[in-house]
Amino acid sequence: MDGPARIAILFETFQDFQIVKRHLARLTEWEVPYVLTAVSALKSPGRLARWIAEREEAGVEVFIVAVGGAASLAGAVAAQSDCPVIGVPLDTTPLRGQDALFAMAGLPVEVPVALVGVNSVENAFHFALRLLALRHPDYAALVRRVREEWPQKEIESLQNLRDQYPECFPPEASHREVPSPEPVPPAEKPTAAVIPVETPEAPPAPEPLPSRAPIAPPRGKARRIIVNPTAPDVAAIEEVADILLEGGVVGLPTDTVYGLAAVATNGKAVARLYEIKGRDLSKPIPILIHSTRGLARLVREIPEAARTLFDTYWPGALTLVFRKHPGLLAEITPADTIGLRMPDHLVALAVISMLARPLAVTSANLAGQPPALTADELLATFGHAIECVLDAGPTAGEKPSTVLSLAAAPFRILREGAISFDELKAILGDALAENRL
Repeated sequence: MDGPARIAILFETFQDFQIVKRHLARLTEWEVPYVLTAVSALKSPGRLARWIAEREEAGVEVFIVAVGGAASLAGAVAAQSDCPVIGVPLDTTPLRGQDALFAMAGLPVEVPVALVGVNSVENAFHFALRLLALRHPDYAALVRRVREEWPQKEIESLQNLRDQYPECFPPEASHREVPSPEPVPPAEKPTAAVIPVETPEAPPAPEPLPSRAPIAPPRGKARRIIVNPTAPDVAAIEEVADILLEGGVVGLPTDTVYGLAAVATNGKAVARLYEIKGRDLSKPIPILIHSTRGLARLVREIPEAARTLFDTYWPGALTLVFRKHPGLLAEITPADTIGLRMPDHLVALAVISMLARPLAVTSANLAGQPPALTADELLATFGHAIECVLDAGPTAGEKPSTVLSLAAAPFRILREGAISFDELKAILGDALAENRL
């Protein structure tokens, strides 16, 4: 969409931005220009005031403030701007965004902030478009176009259900047999002219929704659940989370390859994961998490240098090895260390967030074979042994994650992958050992 950016997005922390960036593709899809910044209302009030003034002068008309623990930022923006402010509370605190929600809702009468639900960044985008549509014809046309797409999305959702549960959608009858009426004998002495009336043909039956043959795994029982990689259906995520909580093993995409996953705290599920994968029990399985909020419950200590690594590479292709609490997750690693990673893939993060539990995930391949980059490849090998696979299209197929041990100083790279030694050396300096294992 031509013209200056009318939407400005503010946040405070890197964790805030990790939630926001999952939804920025929607504005790109709509071709809506936007600007964003990270700023603290308490630490940098002067810079915040200047940034708001500069953006308003450049044409911004709606501010979106997406924050977790720094809920004061929304009130500060509303206090310094006459433009509408939309607040998005984020789940980045132990109270899971409820503190930010109540803080924004409790602002003074003179400082209004419109609220959407926790993590509802995309809903804030829709709200901003409707505000802009009141003044700009191009945004009004965009809102109409987005609304016109709803029926098609509903059809696609229904089609997804047809693919997954074909037995629940019997073919619709194209017509019903209607008994013909008994013939009426003609009157012997009609007293009036009879005007013949042609019986209208029955209207054609509505065309059934387009359907395709249900997708079944090449062999076995696993179901394929298709999701949008940038906006996965919540019901699909909930279904997979339920399967995992019941002890199931599922396939899901990550930012590198497809993986096989089980709830890390379920010993039986983890044992089954090892069996399906054919993995040596002496080899630990990495743990995927969706935030650093509960990290202290998993590891003994977090070196100060780890904070910079979190901000730079999480979510992303960096597995960090810490010393774990004694006896914790013994089924996954008998050693006193544990490998943790936050994947940069919205579908995987959504599943872990829905579970509220760490997820044990290993690449979907047998020993000596390349990892699966698509759901088809995963099903071809493991479709007979797992419950389902979340199909979000092909993965990036990049190098595997780099594995860095922070268990003891100096830190050591156990496997060099997507993130190079030189990149980590630039951050860690002398804290990183020169010899690589």
